[in-house]
Amino acid sequence: MKKLAIILLAVAALSGCVYEFTPEILTEDLGGLVVEGDIIIGDVSYFSLSSVEPLSGAKVAPVRGFVWVEDDSGQEYHPAVSGASSTFEIDMTKASPDRKYRLRIQLGVPVAGGHTNYSSEWKEVQMAPNIDEISYSFEPEEYGKPLLDKNIHLTLSLSSPGGSGCFRWDYEEIWEFHPEMMATWYFDPADNRKKMYSGIPPLYYCWSYAYSTQAGLAIAKSTGGERIIGYEFYDFDRRDLRLQLLYYIKLKARNISEECYEYLHTIEVNSTNTGSLTQPDPSQIVGNIFCDDDPLEVVYGYIEVSRMVYKSIYIPNSAYISPKEAIGEQELPPPVSNLGIMTPLEAWENGMRLYDSPNSWVAASCVECTALGGTKNKPDFWPTNSE
Repeated sequence: MKKLAIILLAVAALSGCVYEFTPEILTEDLGGLVVEGDIIIGDVSYFSLSSVEPLSGAKVAPVRGFVWVEDDSGQEYHPAVSGASSTFEIDMTKASPDRKYRLRIQLGVPVAGGHTNYSSEWKEVQMAPNIDEISYSFEPEEYGKPLLDKNIHLTLSLSSPGGSGCFRWDYEEIWEFHPEMMATWYFDPADNRKKMYSGIPPLYYCWSYAYSTQAGLAIAKSTGGERIIGYEFYDFDRRDLRLQLLYYIKLKARNISEECYEYLHTIEVNSTNTGSLTQPDPSQIVGNIFCDDDPLEVVYGYIEVSRMVYKSIYIPNSAYISPKEAIGEQELPPPVSNLGIMTPLEAWENGMRLYDSPNSWVAASCVECTALGGTKNKPDFWPTNSE
């Protein structure tokens, strides 16, 4: 999505095929249970169950079962969709912040130790932090001087007076963009005819969505356990289409206990060194989820109970470096007028689109934003008038 595809008359459909393969895994071959997720008070909580191989420590399969949350008064919170599953969504928007909570798990099929019932330890709710600021910066352009840093850098400041000084966050990204070319002609496969657009092509403006793949962690002991200031949590290339028109990022932050921080930080360090989330010796990474029937059984995961806070910003396209500015001239694939033995319908079926005349064809990614991974699903709150 970051680069325009270079058109090949030989057609992109000739690329290799990839087939999904799910190995058959016998119950007795499964390793320890992995539980992922957190109890988020005042919001929706998400959980997943999987298993790991006993030797390599690699995740190999989802595990089906039942998951629910309970508080110390006996109140239970169940998934929105009932039935055995490996992923769960539990509405905790009306849960009280003044109670203790734990996660309960009942597996449909036992894993390593042959047991099916598990519980996380009781935990009080971590108070919500403050997101004091989200900001961005980039190297300013100076005439005749090459840029040494072509990235945009995003920083955050968090505070939590009286809290643990340990923070965790995730983020959601949304951006609006368009392809580098605006077509004035199109081919309609419904009636096999070439036509002119009467306005802006319907696939010119798009939106894309992305989510952080790994939670951010920080500890603020050096500042009294209350605040981190100007912490860089994300950066990416300014030539990325995310900055072409308008970019939005929503940060979701929460306090976590020092024990949770140490657990997650240890996993982060070990996974970076070994390439496997759960490969470290289990004795070195002890979570807070236990088998009800055998407390010595190894279970991977740490369930924290927190309150989430949110903050978002928009970044205008003044941060964008277009391909033309980045390389001195715009290197776009030239239109093709001679299709050889292909008919217009065959060209269309093979990913080619009309451009600025009835005989000029380009790759779909040159004129259609959906071919670049975008969607026409515009957010309800989006501030531009693009359609």
